[in-house]
Amino acid sequence: MSRSLSIALVGVGYWGKKLLPKFLGSVDCAVKTVVDLHEDNRAYVHQNFPGIPTSASLSEVLGRPDIDGVVIATPPATHFALAITALEAGKHVWIEKPLALRLEEGQALVREARAKGVVLFVDHTFLYDGAIRAIRELIASGELGRLYHVFSHRLNLGRIKRDSNVWWNSAPHDVSILLYLHGGQPAAISVHGYRYLQPHIEDLNIATVEMADGVSAFIHHNWLYPENTAKLTVIGSKKLLTYEGKFDKRNLIVYDYAVEYAPDDAASDSALATTIPSRMIQERKIEGTLEGEPLVLAINDFLDSARTGRAPLSNGDFSLKVLAVLEAGEQSLRANGNKIPILF
Repeated sequence: MSRSLSIALVGVGYWGKKLLPKFLGSVDCAVKTVVDLHEDNRAYVHQNFPGIPTSASLSEVLGRPDIDGVVIATPPATHFALAITALEAGKHVWIEKPLALRLEEGQALVREARAKGVVLFVDHTFLYDGAIRAIRELIASGELGRLYHVFSHRLNLGRIKRDSNVWWNSAPHDVSILLYLHGGQPAAISVHGYRYLQPHIEDLNIATVEMADGVSAFIHHNWLYPENTAKLTVIGSKKLLTYEGKFDKRNLIVYDYAVEYAPDDAASDSALATTIPSRMIQERKIEGTLEGEPLVLAINDFLDSARTGRAPLSNGDFSLKVLAVLEAGEQSLRANGNKIPILF
């Protein structure tokens, strides 16, 4: 294969319009064509990127030997059908999150990619955020102490979807971050969801994820919120940290704190018997973690993996774990928030 990977971009809606210039900007990639069923979207490409051909037929593109990979940026319900067709044609595949809407479909995609010897990449962009990688290193090094709890919330008043709920749109981000940071196995999940804007689609949910080692996580999503925020809080036995992930106000802060447990022989003191004093000691902003655009780094990883054959960071096997949590979360939603085991 040549150094430059030739791709077809499938879907040039909201996210496809963001992906197209990023792929065009890579020296390791050549965008050969854009595929979209909608004439208006194809007209957008002709007007803004006149040198790129368009097509309404994916099957026509998949038959071309000059296409090495396919980038799929279409609604979640279409992911499996499009990806399995591209993999069967022997193409490397980049697919927007989620990998699929059912775990067995995701497993079929991973098997097909392995059988064909091609790369299956899922766009969990936040894995390429330098701040998220720094948090993972802080946890792994033991600086935070024993990990207790992760709290993630992704809130805004913005793009309200008609074809899928807030869980399937937002949770892939937060679940992928949780699994990347923790590195262990999720055991169970409970999700409560609420519908205010549309009768059959949740626009607000709160999830509780239990990891196999006892670490807990809360995940909160809301499409009706006055502030646009994507905040992560990590609580350890030694230190706490907060991370604001919205790109216009990103920051990572680590807090030293103390919990002053009383010795056993002081338990008779009435004040010590009823409270455990705690206090913040200092806070420290972590610098140097925000360089590099995560989406560009993700694209570079995909292209390099396709050229070299190595597994990318955001690979199909990792995304299967994410999908297992998403599917169990959907089952919990339909069961009025009952706890559902997460099975692989």
